[in-house]
Order: sequence, then structure tokens, then C-alpha cells
Amino acid sequence: MGTKRSILWVCLGCLLLTGSLAGCGKSFEAGRDTVYVQKKGTVVGAAISSLDKDYYDEEELKQYVESQVAEYQKEHGEESVEIDRFSVEEGIARLYIQYAGCEDYQNMNEVTLFSGTIPQALVEGFDFNAEFQEVKDGKLAGAADSAAIMDMDAKVVILSEKVDVKVDGKVRYVSSDFATISGEDTVSLQLPEDAGDAEKDSLVYVVYE
Repeated sequence: MGTKRSILWVCLGCLLLTGSLAGCGKSFEAGRDTVYVQKKGTVVGAAISSLDKDYYDEEELKQYVESQVAEYQKEHGEESVEIDRFSVEEGIARLYIQYAGCEDYQNMNEVTLFSGTIPQALVEGFDFNAEFQEVKDGKLAGAADSAAIMDMDAKVVILSEKVDVKVDGKVRYVSSDFATISGEDTVSLQLPEDAGDAEKDSLVYVVYE
């Protein structure tokens, strides 16, 4: 799959150009675009965007998001995806959407998102052909052997979007040169403006335990 921006970010951006769900919980707050892969397999996507008040209509934006979610639910069921929270305060739009799992996130957003164990990822065809950095004490700590990582029974999130990734665990390795560690459970993936298409299209592996 390509790396086109998911509906979370498209929803907040497209109009600039033209119910609470218990599973997420109010404790998860994001400062920037984030994919939160939860322990039970559900996924929360958070889109945070600064909006020009002279160029958007909050109610129109809300209706657009709701229509996109409703359209997906018609085909995949009401529990496949739900809006958790949506608000616009002081020019900042915050949208939290909960997905039943990675498959729904992928289908709705047309991006790659895998979550599982490393053996499961290998069965699915992910080759771990990347340069990994080890994470120690909340910091990147140098190169790691991808072959050794492939022998681990750890968990991994694999994605094509360059956003923050939050997991229910401690991050051990990450494959992106543009990663920073925001906490023991969060990796921030931010590409520079001059990043080439190859980097934008590449998969990122986040290994955690």
C-alpha cells in the first residue's frame, strides 16, 4: 500500500481546501498525529491540526468526518470504526477515531498498518529488510542486527505513515532514521521536507515488548 495520508488527516485538511467509545478512554491525549496500537488489538488514530478560523466551518467539518465513518460502517459493520472525540478549540482540531483492529485502519485509510508478533509478521511477508536502531533508556542507542531481531518473539508495529506511534509496551528497536523517542512507549516519526519519495514510501518497523 502507498503512503497517502489517512482519512484522519484528509478529513482535517480537505475542508481547508474546498459519541464516546469506552475502549479508547479519555486518558489518551495526543499532541500531534498519532497511531495508538492497543494491547487488545484495537487501534486509535488521533489527528491534530491547526485550522485557520477564516477558512473552515466546524460543523461542516464534523459532518464530513461523520459521513466518512458512516459510509465505512455500512460495509464493515458499526463496530469496525467509531468516532471517539472531535473538537475544535482555539483553532486546533482534535479528532480521535477508534478502529476494531489494524485491518479496519488499513482498509479505511488506504495505508499499511500491521500489529502482531515478529513471527506473525514474517508469515505475512514482511521481510525486516531495514536498518534498525536499538532503544535504551528512552534514547536511540546505535545500530542493531536485523537478523537477530527477526529471531525475537517480540511484538512489532509496521506502518507506512510517518506519524507518532504509541504502543502498550516498551519500544526496543525502530527502523527509521528519522525517529525520535518521545517516551518508552512512543516513537515520533517526522520526515524532513526534503525527504525523497523512497523514504516516504518505506515501511517503518517498531519493535516492542
